[in-house]
Amino acid sequence: MTAAGTTSTRASISTRVWIDIALFVGYVLLSAPQTTGIPFHEYFTVVFIPIFISHIVLDWSWIARVFRRSDRQRSAEVRFNRVFDIVLFIGMVVVIYSGFLVSESILPDFGIDPEVTTFWSTIHDAFGNLLILLVGVHVAVHWPWIKRNIKRIRPDRRS
Repeated sequence: MTAAGTTSTRASISTRVWIDIALFVGYVLLSAPQTTGIPFHEYFTVVFIPIFISHIVLDWSWIARVFRRSDRQRSAEVRFNRVFDIVLFIGMVVVIYSGFLVSESILPDFGIDPEVTTFWSTIHDAFGNLLILLVGVHVAVHWPWIKRNIKRIRPDRRS
């Protein structure tokens, strides 16, 4: 690999790691609306969505590779990750969607008065609580990648 190739790989990993850190910190902030307040919770979700999409786009080559081959050609760990990540994605979409349907701040600020129902409020709370567990498992499963790549992007202290 050329020096330029190493630099571009390092920049790509660096970008992915920083997006992942922003995603995790953003998620932690969003998981505590009783602490941050509903207006922050709702408006920060609008900031969080592009970070979430960036995470998926930057990992798209892994996603495509995992879905390209049949299960017989995949390890149990990869098959688990594939199913788990689909569940996590669906959970995140449900929480975001239901959050807009029960908006108390952002939509009313734009003159839209959503009809908040107990159903959507319950869905939002239940999936939000479930996501805390799912995100924790996702981080734990990918912890070796996180540790390895944080070490890779740290500047060399010998120079």
